[in-house]
Amino acid sequence: MVSNSLLSNVRRCNQWHRIAFYLLLVQLVGCASGNHSPAPVTSVQGYKVELRSHIKTPTYRVNKGETLYAIAWRSNQDFKFLAALNQIPDPYQIYPGQVLKLQGKIPAPVYKKPTPVKVAKTTNSNSNKNTAKTSIKAPSKQLVTPAKTKTVIAKASPPVQHKAPTKYKAPVKAKPAVRVVKPKVVVSNNKLKWSWPASGKLISTYSTSKSGNQGVNIAGSLGRNIIAAENGRVVYSGNGLRGYGNLIIIKHNDDYLSAYAYNQKLLVKEQQWVKAGQKIATMGNNGPNSGAELYFEIRYRGKPVNPMRYLPKR
Repeated sequence: MVSNSLLSNVRRCNQWHRIAFYLLLVQLVGCASGNHSPAPVTSVQGYKVELRSHIKTPTYRVNKGETLYAIAWRSNQDFKFLAALNQIPDPYQIYPGQVLKLQGKIPAPVYKKPTPVKVAKTTNSNSNKNTAKTSIKAPSKQLVTPAKTKTVIAKASPPVQHKAPTKYKAPVKAKPAVRVVKPKVVVSNNKLKWSWPASGKLISTYSTSKSGNQGVNIAGSLGRNIIAAENGRVVYSGNGLRGYGNLIIIKHNDDYLSAYAYNQKLLVKEQQWVKAGQKIATMGNNGPNSGAELYFEIRYRGKPVNPMRYLPKR
C-alpha cells in the first residue's frame, strides 16, 4: 500500500505544477498584448473618449506624411498663424525633418531698399584727341575759264493732282480660344450652411473641459455614408494622427475647418474639392466605443467650437 506521506507529496507536486502553468500562461498573454499600443482611453459622461496626441512643445519636427494642417490641428493652432510664424507661403508645403515654431511672435516683414543702378558713362575717344588744324591757300591764278551760260525760261506746267494714299490695314489675326479655369468660390462665414455629416443617434456632445470631448460622436452602422458638412477642400486624408483613426479634414474657408474621424474607408484625397452632401468616407468601428460611430469636429481659427451651434436641429 502507498503511505499517506507519499500521497501528500504527490498532491503538493501537482499543485506546484498547476501554479507554474498559470504563471507561464499569464506571461504569454502579457507578451502577446504588449505588441499593440493603442491610444489610452478615458471615460467622459458615460462614453469613452480616446486620448489624442496633442502637441504642446514650442517647436516640432515634421515627420513623413504630415501636413501643416495636421500639425496645426494637433497643436490647436490656426494654420495661418503657423504659416506666418514660419514664413511658409501658400500652398503651405512642409518637409520631413523640418523644425517648425509653434509659439512666438510673427516676424515683421523686412523692407529691403532698392539698390541704385550705376550707369557707366561712355566717352568719345576722338574728342579727347587734339585734331591738327590745316590751312588751305587760295590759288593765285584762275585755273579754268567758266563757260558762258544762257538763261532759259521754262513754261509752267499745270500742277499734277496726287491722290491721297489709302491706309494699309493689317489683317486681324484670330485670337486662340483660352480656357479659363474658374477658381472655387470661397464661402464667407455668414453664408456657410452646415449639414449633419451622418445619420444616427447622437451619443456624445461637445464639452468645454480640458479632458472633455471637442466634438460630437454619432452612432450608426458599419459602412454608413459619411458626407461633407459643407463645400470645401480636403487638406488631410490619412491615419497619421493618433486618436482619430482614419481621418479627413476639410478646409471650408480661411477660418473654418471640419474633421471626420474613425472612418472605415476614405474616399477622397488631399487637395480635392468636395461639395456639401458629397460622400467622402464610410463609417468605421475603430473608435473607443463598441459599435460603429463617427467623431465630428468644427474648428474656428484653429480652436474647437461646439458643432451644435452650427448644425441644423433634428
